[in-house]
Amino acid sequence: MPLITDNINEARSAYAGLELLADAAQQNVVTLRATVESLSSLQSTILDTARVQSDFTAAQISTNAQLTTQQVTTVLPDVTLDNFIAALGLSIALAEATMPDRAISGVQASVQSYLTFAPGPNGAMVPGLRLYQPELGAPTALATTSFELAKTVSAGTPAPRSLYTVLQAKQTTFADSFWARFSSGNPPTQPSVPVVAEVGKVFSMIGSWSFPYLLQEASTIAGLETTLAGLLAAVTPADAVMAYTTSVQALTSLIQALGGRSVYVAGDLFALTAALDATTSLAMALIP
Repeated sequence: MPLITDNINEARSAYAGLELLADAAQQNVVTLRATVESLSSLQSTILDTARVQSDFTAAQISTNAQLTTQQVTTVLPDVTLDNFIAALGLSIALAEATMPDRAISGVQASVQSYLTFAPGPNGAMVPGLRLYQPELGAPTALATTSFELAKTVSAGTPAPRSLYTVLQAKQTTFADSFWARFSSGNPPTQPSVPVVAEVGKVFSMIGSWSFPYLLQEASTIAGLETTLAGLLAAVTPADAVMAYTTSVQALTSLIQALGGRSVYVAGDLFALTAALDATTSLAMALIP
């Protein structure tokens, strides 16, 4: 179409085309403006979301740190270090007690665990061991605690006899015919017979010895010996009878004292063994 024309129809057609182009451009401008406004609104929303997420993350980090600190201060050990060492010492003493001709002079041990603290007497904090659990962190953070237990005997003091040897001697002593003449009850029974049987029962359980079990059996034996001590009125010499009776009473008192405890140590086993040995020695001295 020519740029200049004197034909009214051509001019009218060109003007109509120009109006269409102008309308299309105007529509594009409206569409573009709407798109820009939409993008601006979306950008603002994204920025607000990012700001909220950033604030939440910062707050969560602080909260997690506080929770971690609180967990560290509230997690109690599975066992305090002193009780763990005491239990290990008692286990070693029990193992030694099963051997009539062997002694364990010392042992070294290392344990991997978390170290934490528990309230002790008078509010003091005592160290303890917490065994590994996944919620407490990576196992690479475990601490290693090493210690050594050694049994010492004062110079000039004879080594204490093992519980096995002491029980053997008690069984031999009360199997003597001397004790067969003492009986009590209705019908009459000989207290020395169940003493021998009870020791045999203890030997049959030697693979499962624990201090509470030995304490229970010692209590049964002490009760039988108490009955025997009450039947020795006519036995001479009187001072030997009194010595035996006193030793049985001491054994009974020791058992009662230990029975009120919940935690035992190797020294308790040694004390119980010595008390059982004392009654046996004094009972043996009564046999003509």
